[in-house]
Amino acid sequence: MVEADRQEQASYLQREKSRLEERDRQHVRIEKALETERDFLAAVLESADAFILVLDGAGRILQVNRAVELATGYSDDDLHSREFISTLPIREAAVALGDGLRRLGEGAGAYPFESHWATSTGERLLVAGSLTPLRDDGGALRHVIVTASDITQRRALEDELRAMSSRDDMTGLYNRRGFALLAEQRLRDSRRSGSTLTMIYADVDQLKAINDDFGHNAGDIALALCARALEATFRESDIVARIGGDEFVVLAEADARDLSIVTMRLAQELERRTAASGLRFPVSLTIGSARSRPPHALSLDDLLQQADEFMYERKHRARPQSE
Repeated sequence: MVEADRQEQASYLQREKSRLEERDRQHVRIEKALETERDFLAAVLESADAFILVLDGAGRILQVNRAVELATGYSDDDLHSREFISTLPIREAAVALGDGLRRLGEGAGAYPFESHWATSTGERLLVAGSLTPLRDDGGALRHVIVTASDITQRRALEDELRAMSSRDDMTGLYNRRGFALLAEQRLRDSRRSGSTLTMIYADVDQLKAINDDFGHNAGDIALALCARALEATFRESDIVARIGGDEFVVLAEADARDLSIVTMRLAQELERRTAASGLRFPVSLTIGSARSRPPHALSLDDLLQQADEFMYERKHRARPQSE
């Protein structure tokens, strides 16, 4: 009897030992999985172009990514445990951001902001972003994620465009100078992101004949119709401009920008607007295109030249048919 009890106890202890060993193995697997996930999230955080800061519920900085360090000149160690609103934002901006943090603590959702931040050297950056709350199961604020981007150059460019009268008086589109500034910036962005852009070059057909036969006022109406049709055909994010007397250009995202489809849509839009205007003559555009594909991206001048040459070839081929 005693021997049987001993064997049963030994068996029980062996089972318990096996169970504990399996539990330990599961803990090791979970720890490795968590470590892998932490490493992945850390890699994402460090590789992001946007500014990312992690704050605790009281607004103290727990972690920043490499983009913040490069832009501000502060290291992660420099910023750790410091109050966010008293460290990076300038005094005028700190009040609004402090109010945003207070609202998050009271249960509000994400708080968008635009403010100036000061670097370690005293330089000012114009930053736009948001404060996003992370809450526990009870709704209490545990962390705040600050995501933002430096819009200093973009705002300076916008101000420069306004200062230099970048719009065409007749059509309201960008003029040649305004187009060049915006297009150069868009091309730089596309080289960094690896995206493809398409240049559209459009020429008003028979504008001289319209002016001669119906007067310059009719020619002006035709130009305005073309401008509105181009705006309606392309996206708001595409850059549409009038760069000469009868010449229009568009720098557009490449997707869904097949030339034949664009030509058809543009012709339909022009036909509709011409009919609605009551003009006694047709208004049409001949277009050409060129694409800039990284890593062999073209310069703005090369894109314009190629699109212009393609447009001229199309116009030349169409001329005998219209005569």
